[in-house]
Amino acid sequence: MNVLIIGAGMYVTGRNNTGPGTVLASLCEISKKIPLERVTIAAKNPANQQLVQDRISEINRKIGSDLRADYVTLGEDVDIEISKVNSRGPHHCAIVAIPDHLHYAYTRALLRNKIHCLLVKPFTPTVEEAVDLIKIQEEEGLHGAVELHKRFDESNLYAKRIIEEGVLGQLLYSTVEYSQRITIPLTVFRSWAEKSNIFQYLTVHYVDLIYYLTGFKPVRAMAIGTYGMLKQNGVNTFDSVHATVLWQNPMRPENIMVSQFASNWIDPETTTALSDQKYKVVGTRGRLELDQKHRGVELVTEGRGPEAVNPYFSEFLFHPDTGLSFNGYAYQSIQRFILDIIDIRTDPSRLEYLKDHRPSFRQALVSTAVIEAVNQSLIRQGEWRVIHAKF
Repeated sequence: MNVLIIGAGMYVTGRNNTGPGTVLASLCEISKKIPLERVTIAAKNPANQQLVQDRISEINRKIGSDLRADYVTLGEDVDIEISKVNSRGPHHCAIVAIPDHLHYAYTRALLRNKIHCLLVKPFTPTVEEAVDLIKIQEEEGLHGAVELHKRFDESNLYAKRIIEEGVLGQLLYSTVEYSQRITIPLTVFRSWAEKSNIFQYLTVHYVDLIYYLTGFKPVRAMAIGTYGMLKQNGVNTFDSVHATVLWQNPMRPENIMVSQFASNWIDPETTTALSDQKYKVVGTRGRLELDQKHRGVELVTEGRGPEAVNPYFSEFLFHPDTGLSFNGYAYQSIQRFILDIIDIRTDPSRLEYLKDHRPSFRQALVSTAVIEAVNQSLIRQGEWRVIHAKF
């Protein structure tokens, strides 16, 4: 199996005390079970090369893996650069972990080179881009998925069971509160934060989750945003976004559910976790509330103070037989993609199944349509936007 990684940022290698990242550590763990003959990391900054090698060595040492990877510096012409990189392989699949506004160009080039793709969220910022990528992916007979790892979180899988069993009755509304530290837009993503916003970059996780939990389809959306800290610090994007989305039950069109999202990326550095996240779902016969920051694990140290630890996301965990391993629902998401590619190479007919049972490009079109409607509403100062995309 030859794997190409596009990007070498926080989610790949870790940055600013966010741990080792998720992508490289996941591939190191996967390599202990599945032979990864070639791993190539391609990114624009040549300075990343040493960081990548240092990170791989550190992870290998910690979990007893032996992953090796090449680093390639990308030039400006996306199509030419991806073709050049692929000629070194060829690569069977790619994991794309780059800024939102670059997803379309790089994924399009990867698909044209017949490479199965896993994108970090969001899929794309616009429906037009998403539809074009779906078209190319299906024409080329490829698997395309978005790394929406909350579908693998066991607490959310419990919520899905409760909702599908009808325990809550007719679904009426849901609320989501989601925020991150101000370091993310001011430092980690400063070079491109103005080309995104907190809803598009982060809250999309819970947009997809509501779709996954309920099967409802979004029909209208509106949003307003607030400015303050980020503009004062030279980053021209919203501090917070507040969105309302109306969802329709496709089995009972008269059943409309309202979801409200309050999200920001200006939490202080002293908050006890990188992400503060919680949601609830209310129906005619009950309510379900999930606090996904406070997982019952707290660490207090002299150097960093109190931390609310989520060992279920992506973390080095001890195993009584093998020692340390890298695990968690984000790891499970990446491993599932690699296993799916192996399945496809053995049985291409598996593609049809994956379209409906994974966060596929076609399924991710739902969250992209909501992002586009929310962004349009933000421009129009809270105007309701009808969602016309065909799901």
